[in-house]
Parts: sequence; structure tokens; C-alpha cells
Amino acid sequence: MKNSKAILLVTAACALSIGSASIALAQSSPQALSDQAQFEFAANNNWIATNLQKQVVAAAPTIQNRYNLATGYLLTGRLDQARSQFQALSVDGEGQGMEQGWRSRNFDVGMASADRVLYIDWLKNQRPATSGAMSADVVGTNVSATVGDYEVTDEQARALDRQAHASGAAH
Repeated sequence: MKNSKAILLVTAACALSIGSASIALAQSSPQALSDQAQFEFAANNNWIATNLQKQVVAAAPTIQNRYNLATGYLLTGRLDQARSQFQALSVDGEGQGMEQGWRSRNFDVGMASADRVLYIDWLKNQRPATSGAMSADVVGTNVSATVGDYEVTDEQARALDRQAHASGAAH
């Protein structure tokens, strides 16, 4: 009887640890990360959403994931990175359809990307930059940025999202 109770306890403990491991694995899967990124975009937490989307693209560089990353760069004012991504997608995404939003708006990724390249060019040539962190002084936090790429850590991304919400500039 003691052996059967011990076996039952060990089996239950193993099942719990396996369940925990599979939950952790599922939470780090590209689809789970993508879902979390889309949730953050919907909440106008564009900086943290973009960081999540970068992880998604590293794991699964699909046309849709790359388009969402480029959109994140655009929403955070990193126009050079957005333009580069959209420029590549204007070729790679030609003829590729994508659904967006709850209304299932279908569009051609290549054409939409080409349009966004033109829009970014217009922004850069017609208007001064009004968003995005260009230096640690602007952010007000200890920013570790890569010059030219404006990479931010998740902590800095959260701070930038809070700053955007506070100023009402989250778009």
C-alpha cells in the first residue's frame, strides 16, 4: 500500500512538472508571442509590442510577421528600420494576401508595403520627426540604444509606452 501511494505521488509530481514545462513552452512559441504582440499593439503599447514582434520574426520570419514588425517600427517612429522592412516586403510580399483586424480586411502585402515606403518618404521629407526616442536624454531613463537602430530593452520599451500614454501621443 505504501508503494502504491509513493508511486501515485511521484506520478502526480511528474505530471505537474511536465504540464508546467509544456505551458512555458507554449507561452514562448511564435504563435503565443505573436498573439501577445498583437494584444500589446491593440493596447497602444507599441514599444513592447515591437520587441515581442522582433522575437516572433526571429523564430518565424513569415511575411505576416515581418509586416507586423515593420508596422511596429513605424508606430514607434523608427522610420529607417520600418522603411527597410517595408522595402523588402514590397518585393517579397508581392501577391501575398494578408488578413488584418476583426473585420478581416484583406490586402496585398507587397502593395501595402510599397505604399508605406512612399508614406515614410513623405514623412521624412515633408515633416519633422515627432515620435521615437532619438537619445537617452529624450527618454529620461537609462537607455541602451544601438546608434542607427534605436534598439531598446523591454524595460525601456515599457517606459516609452508609459510616456506615450501619459502624453496622449500613443497612436
